[in-house]
Amino acid sequence: MKSLGLSFSKSEKVLAALAAATLVLWLLQPTFSFLQPYRQFALALLLILGGLISMIRLTAVGQWLVRKFLWRVRHRMVAVFFFVGALPISIGALLAIWGVLLLLGPLTAYMVATQFQRQVERIQATAQPLLWQLRDEPQAGRLAILERFHAQAEETFPGMAIQADFPAARISFPEESLPGEMPSKLRTERTLVRGEDGLYLAAFAEEDQAGGKVVIVVPVTQELMRRMMPGLGVLAVSLESSEDAAPGPWPVVLSPVVEAGPQIAEAGVPPQRHPLDWGVYWPIESPILDWETDQVDTATYVLQTRLSALWGTIFANQSEATFGLFTLFGYLLMAAFGASVLVSLVIATSLTRTLTRAVNDLYLGTKHVNEGDFSYRIPVSGSDQVSDLSRSFNAMTQSIEELIEESKRRQQLEAELEIAREVQSRLFPAKPPRLDGLEVLGICRPASSVSGDFFDYVDLDNRRLAISFGDVSGKGISAALVMASLHSIVRAQLALLHGDSSQPLKRSAARLVERANLQLCESTAPEKFSTLFFGAYDAPSGTLAYSNAGHLPPLLLRNGTMEPLEVNGMIVGAFPFAEYTATTLSLERGDILVAYTDGITEPENGAGEEFGEERLREALSKSAGMPPREFIQGVMNEVIAWTGESTLQDDMTMLVVRKQ
Repeated sequence: MKSLGLSFSKSEKVLAALAAATLVLWLLQPTFSFLQPYRQFALALLLILGGLISMIRLTAVGQWLVRKFLWRVRHRMVAVFFFVGALPISIGALLAIWGVLLLLGPLTAYMVATQFQRQVERIQATAQPLLWQLRDEPQAGRLAILERFHAQAEETFPGMAIQADFPAARISFPEESLPGEMPSKLRTERTLVRGEDGLYLAAFAEEDQAGGKVVIVVPVTQELMRRMMPGLGVLAVSLESSEDAAPGPWPVVLSPVVEAGPQIAEAGVPPQRHPLDWGVYWPIESPILDWETDQVDTATYVLQTRLSALWGTIFANQSEATFGLFTLFGYLLMAAFGASVLVSLVIATSLTRTLTRAVNDLYLGTKHVNEGDFSYRIPVSGSDQVSDLSRSFNAMTQSIEELIEESKRRQQLEAELEIAREVQSRLFPAKPPRLDGLEVLGICRPASSVSGDFFDYVDLDNRRLAISFGDVSGKGISAALVMASLHSIVRAQLALLHGDSSQPLKRSAARLVERANLQLCESTAPEKFSTLFFGAYDAPSGTLAYSNAGHLPPLLLRNGTMEPLEVNGMIVGAFPFAEYTATTLSLERGDILVAYTDGITEPENGAGEEFGEERLREALSKSAGMPPREFIQGVMNEVIAWTGESTLQDDMTMLVVRKQ
């Protein structure tokens, strides 16, 4: 089955097996009758399990359709507005219309039934006096009385027919207008009467003593309907008569209701006053007496009218001011309802378009961002929260784009700094100098990629050694560039000492610092200056001639004591005509000269307390017997331990000269 691309769950496999078992039992049942209960049981299980699986599958299909068609926010918003707005408003409007119809319809039906009842009562009120008059009149004059009565009542009740029964004779006017005997229930029922092919309003009067009785029948004609309900509309009556019934002698304004529906004449329907003056078809049920069967059945009236006619009929007995007020209030309510629906539709449409457009724009924006296009911007219009969201997205992508550009620049800068670090590392001496009886070593730990500190030592010949040490103001690339410049200047000035042993070292050291200061002032800005310690050591005499241009005084460790060297000049690079002097120092066996930068003494711990010169002296005392490298590393490690941080607060540089 998997090869065909079909896969079934365990429940579906059970259902298939159950269906196969049911089929087998159905095929075997004619031969083995005892299998019928098992077949019925299997069939019941099949129906139950199949129904459950079908419900699960239909639910899954429904969820898939919801995910498929309601994935877009626009479709979801349309669905929300439909179920929250359009559908309730439509149902509410239909309920309101239905409520008006329920209010007007039964009330109008009551009015119509009341009008029929009043007409019957009016006819009934004339039947009893007519009977009394006929009873007191001889037989020969009774017909004349009927004629006069008919002539007088014809105008009010057109088509009236009268029948009077007395023991001696039966008379009617017009003659033979009423067929057969009168229904017996006419004595008690005050309802409409159905003849062979028409409807009548009938009244009955009877006198027990003389045995006389009078029946007055008025056909329900169009003229009578107009008089009963002026301006209300046309009334159709559903009669249970046959379509083949022969037309009777009585005129009927409306045809019976047959299977094709009510045939309602347009004549008499009130004219439409305005576009909302809809036509109304309202059924009215009333009992009706069949003349031939003497049975009371039910007839259905269908009133064809208009809302304005119903409204006018209900308020017929009210003042014009009251009617106008209610009419105006009704128009205002309808206008307010229409306006609210229109405004709601406009707002819903605008809101849906705004939200869905914003969501779609954000979706497209996220796709561009996901593809790495951070230059994409969402079009923004408006000043609402959705617009601010789009602006925030644009600001975010712009910030990300700027961060990426900054990251690229940072990477480029780091690459350049790495090159600068490598170049600067080549400026430091690659290995200690070889001079009998003297150990020299310098170590620099930059706080960043490059450092503003520097040290250098150069063999002038086998007997003399030049030492330089300094700290450029500032940090970073600018300090490193000044440091490289000062380094090259000092190296260039070493020609004063190289190979010239006639000039005293003291004078040569002072002149070198003076020239270095002058060249540094010419090549750098005034705010870029540096400290400089320069010394020239003569091995045969063990003399060190040095000039300290504003640097921290190096410490001389001798026989367990520490003495700082003097500062005999100002910083270099600030004042071009500054004068410098030099001092001579004789190094003895076991002496240690330590030069350091402020990166050793100024780092602070968590409490803001500096490492200081006292702690430096203690560290130097503890490490005095170590080799130069371990000596320097031990001091630097104590400084790092004091700060409690793995990163350096400033460049740490130290130079150690040990006389053996």
